[in-house]
Amino acid sequence: MVMSLALISSCQWKKKSSKAMRRRRGGAPEIHLDLLIEILTRLPGRSLMRFKCVSKLWFSLIRSRCFSNHYLTVASPPRPPRRLYMSLVDHLECNSMAVCYNPRESALLLFTSSSSSSNNATSFDQDLTLPGMGGRNMKLLRGLILYIVCRRACIYNPTTRQSVTLPAVKSNIFAQEDYRKSVLYFFGHDPVLDQYKVVCIIVVSSKKIKRITSEHWVFVLEPGGSWKRIELDQPHIPTRLGLCINGVIYYLASTCMSDDIIVSFDVRSEEFKMIQGPPLVSAFKPIDFIEYGGKPSVFDHTRLRRKGLVELWVLEDAGEWSRKSLVLQPCQMHLVNKYTKWKVKGTTHNGEIIFAPLLLCSPYYILLYDVQKNDLRKVRIRGIPKHWFRKPDTNLFFYFEFMDDSESIMHLEI
Repeated sequence: MVMSLALISSCQWKKKSSKAMRRRRGGAPEIHLDLLIEILTRLPGRSLMRFKCVSKLWFSLIRSRCFSNHYLTVASPPRPPRRLYMSLVDHLECNSMAVCYNPRESALLLFTSSSSSSNNATSFDQDLTLPGMGGRNMKLLRGLILYIVCRRACIYNPTTRQSVTLPAVKSNIFAQEDYRKSVLYFFGHDPVLDQYKVVCIIVVSSKKIKRITSEHWVFVLEPGGSWKRIELDQPHIPTRLGLCINGVIYYLASTCMSDDIIVSFDVRSEEFKMIQGPPLVSAFKPIDFIEYGGKPSVFDHTRLRRKGLVELWVLEDAGEWSRKSLVLQPCQMHLVNKYTKWKVKGTTHNGEIIFAPLLLCSPYYILLYDVQKNDLRKVRIRGIPKHWFRKPDTNLFFYFEFMDDSESIMHLEI
């Protein structure tokens, strides 16, 4: 019914005839713009991409920022359910800002189709695999995907099939002779000013982290955007992928004095803040940084394989840490094979923690851990191209994440 209304309205927005011709032919009156918007916001994103060719008005309307934001807030049955995305990368870290490998042969982005997921199995639709897309440190935010290709940030919109590569940061910090050199990116959104921002942190450090030099840059995702340096007198090394919650980016980091610091970055004010991490938690332990209950949390699973124990530290609004300890059910201990090393790859839309094996092997499974119910379940991942299982694990990186509530139709332009 919704689709038929859209098709009817599309005919009415074509080249107009005179009122006399409409009366003679019995044409229907024009649909009011507010009603048209309500109809369009309830259509799938791919349909909207096709409907941009109906008229100049439709083209401008669908591409407008106001409409794309309204589209994100509308929940409707035709929208696809949350999809699981997987980024596969087969290359070493680059030694310069230049692209040093062929991305079409070394990277692949896979995501599930709207009808291919169930409680016990998830299949990647081969028609939705994108060679050359995807990269390291994949992060999803409001329907957009950020990933890194040779130290440059790329943003991809899977609905519009648009991809943009941000310009390289012009920094001379790599001229310093030191042990470790890295470039890290974080993705955030300011809900007040409706701005997407990418934070870049360039770090050079000595071998035992006795000396750290870092630069901090911000890029506003808009036409004509450019990198702006943010002065910060507290150099640090990010040690985990970040997450954005209510306009604030959080990530775990180390300094010369401490290895359990939480750094927050207010996307609107562009201010950094250091927060002391929970006790007995180190950035060098096998822990992970996740969102739990809408709050940044540290998930410690160092004793999961041996004793079935996990600890969850949640950063409360007052800046204090609350602790939750859980013991896995004995009947589920066989799922966490003690010979398999697991890595947390984020959380699902239901708050389940995603465990993935460090090595890519066939058949491939992930574990989903429901902290609220203290329940662990095994999910098989199908559809990964077979040749990826034959690649050396030393050069292979892969990332999982579930898309958030809605698909985005935002037009990317820089």
